[in-house]
Amino acid sequence: MTTLLRKSKAWVFSLQGKFILVASFCIFIFSLIGSFIIISREESLYRKDMVNQCKVIAEISRVTLTNVMVFNELGMMDKLDLIDYLDYFIMNLMDRDKRVRYVMVLDDNGGVLAHSNISEYNKTYKDESLWKAALHLNETEIVDSSLQGESIYKITTPLNINTKRWGIIQIGLSMEDMHKSIDALKREVIRLVIIFSSISLLIISIGAEVLAKPVTRLSHIMDGIKSHGDLEQYAFELKDRRDELGKLQKSFLWMIQRLRDADSERKKTMEVLSQTEKMVSVGRLASGVAHEINNPLGGITVCFKNLMKSGMDDVTREEHIELINDCLQKIKNIVEQLLNFSKMTVTEKTPTDLNGLLDRLLLLLNYATAEKRITVVKDFRGYMQKILIDEGKMGQVFMNIIINAIQAMDSGGVLTIKTGQGNGFYEIFIKDTGAGIPPDIISNIFDPFFTTKSVGVGTGLGLSVSKSIVEQHGGTIEVKSELGAGTIFKIKLPME
Repeated sequence: MTTLLRKSKAWVFSLQGKFILVASFCIFIFSLIGSFIIISREESLYRKDMVNQCKVIAEISRVTLTNVMVFNELGMMDKLDLIDYLDYFIMNLMDRDKRVRYVMVLDDNGGVLAHSNISEYNKTYKDESLWKAALHLNETEIVDSSLQGESIYKITTPLNINTKRWGIIQIGLSMEDMHKSIDALKREVIRLVIIFSSISLLIISIGAEVLAKPVTRLSHIMDGIKSHGDLEQYAFELKDRRDELGKLQKSFLWMIQRLRDADSERKKTMEVLSQTEKMVSVGRLASGVAHEINNPLGGITVCFKNLMKSGMDDVTREEHIELINDCLQKIKNIVEQLLNFSKMTVTEKTPTDLNGLLDRLLLLLNYATAEKRITVVKDFRGYMQKILIDEGKMGQVFMNIIINAIQAMDSGGVLTIKTGQGNGFYEIFIKDTGAGIPPDIISNIFDPFFTTKSVGVGTGLGLSVSKSIVEQHGGTIEVKSELGAGTIFKIKLPME
């Protein structure tokens, strides 16, 4: 489900997806507006046609019944004959046109002369609208109405010749057939819209895929270049086109060539910089080694000169030999540190409890902290899963930083060791309350042979080696310091 959602989201934000969605939206809106216009126009035509039919029925009825009224007034038929004829007319009209729901003929006073419903005979309508229509209506009136829940046209027309009036005739004509025709039209329009919209979307989808294919290919080429990284070794071909996409392809190829040229220049520049950096490192290394080894060599030289002289007693000779051994041991230690620095490899990783490792290191340094009256504060996380590290190498890192912190607090202070975890990393904080590191040199403390300690105390390789070990474990080491307030080292190691 998550994969499907991710693919759907990627499709929506793709060029092809956006094009299809916009086109679909436009088709939907235009189809909706077009359908509304067509249906409204056809409905209006149906209504106009219905109104015209109503007028024809009303006019035929008016002429026919007006002639009958004239015959009645001339004495050519009595009232009974008139009523019989009106009944016949109503029955004939309702029989010929099944849409007629009722017919009634009223005199000038609103009295019922004839009605399709027998129970309405001899009634007098007091309805104000009918009474006014019988007295004052001069032309046919057609209004929308309803009868027992059914929509009808109420057709009312006067029975008159000029100013002579005999009453009105009212006919209720059902609009059911008109509504059925309109509903059928709506269904037909909707069906056609669905069919044509589906065909249009199919054509648009195919067209979008064809148009988006070159752009998609360019995108895949860029992904391939990003994956391979080397522009010189990555080869690709593009078909020649004469449209705007062809111009885009040409611009793309031009850009790739420029990138290749720039990448080639970058590599040459990096080689020069690398060689320069190597020379600088070699110079710094030679300077540091010469500085560290010259002191014990000078002591050895003096001792040998003294030993060559005669008249030296046994005690003095032993002291000189011991001093020579000490100087040789210092040189050996410097060479070992150089070898460690040159290797910078992690030998073996094992599951390790960081809290336990720090506890053991602090136990070893208990004498050193007590001697300088340093208070050790341990703020360890309650439970931490074991981490896969080279315990010896990482212990060397912690030991080096903690010793540096102890040496920074000659007059006592507080050493705080804190562990925690967050964002997929274990975090180790080592904080001291020493003098701090000056801002102008803090950026150089991880450089090889950089040290602020006096001659013979440190080689300047400890933090460089520590940084290398942490980075080999996929972690980072950071430092923050404030003069007079102390220094904080933050080490982050990945949990996996």
